[in-house]
Amino acid sequence: MHLFLSPHLDDAVLSCGGSIFQLTQQGEAVTVLTVMAGDPPDPLPDTPIVRDLHQRWQAGTSPVAHRRKEDIASLDVLAAKSQHRNYPDCVYRAHNHTTLYPSEESLFGDIHAEDKLPDHLAIEAVLIQYVFVNLKTLYVPLGVGHHVDHQIVRDWGIEIYKRHPSVDIRFYEEYPYTRDQGAIDAALDALPDDLPLTAELMFVDKFALAAKIQAIACHRSQLSTFWRDQTEMVRDIQASFCIGEGVYGERYWNLKDK
Repeated sequence: MHLFLSPHLDDAVLSCGGSIFQLTQQGEAVTVLTVMAGDPPDPLPDTPIVRDLHQRWQAGTSPVAHRRKEDIASLDVLAAKSQHRNYPDCVYRAHNHTTLYPSEESLFGDIHAEDKLPDHLAIEAVLIQYVFVNLKTLYVPLGVGHHVDHQIVRDWGIEIYKRHPSVDIRFYEEYPYTRDQGAIDAALDALPDDLPLTAELMFVDKFALAAKIQAIACHRSQLSTFWRDQTEMVRDIQASFCIGEGVYGERYWNLKDK
């Protein structure tokens, strides 16, 4: 089976939706595991970033539950299975009643020293092949954009690789942070020097691209974060993943030491 690790409830579809669709159409089993998909605490952290996000999403009184439903609908379009861990998004995480990531700037800094999520995931790394039997290929965020949750899931993927070297590991580039080539270069530079990476472009046909666009549209709460409207989203996806006249692709960085 193919397992995509998605930090949030849209990352895998935004970055890898075409590849996911093509894999399922070839009869491959695909699961997207969203790590930071848990409900927020009650009461909510009273921070600028939480207020801004909830206002932007317009997702009702249970915004994360709403987003999980969007994710299920999105992956249904791609004929993939969705699974959700109950870890909360970084904007909700706290230590001793102090919010760890209270501002937008803090989301793109270093992982907070009191953030215990990496420790929990390190334990899960030991067990992952028992949880996901017949795991063939693991897709891991590269960390483009330096979002703390992406860094955490990237590091979890590296830990899984160290403990289960028989699993093929592919790092994916996170769209829309990929709009900045410098962010891709910085993510590659941040990886350990002993990871032998080889770039691979996964070609995406027009049917897979159309499915990806339809799947992204299911994440209605997130559209206003990146685009003015759905028409702009369609044009942006077509342009961002175009590698030639009518040809599209999604790039991966594969570990090649086996």
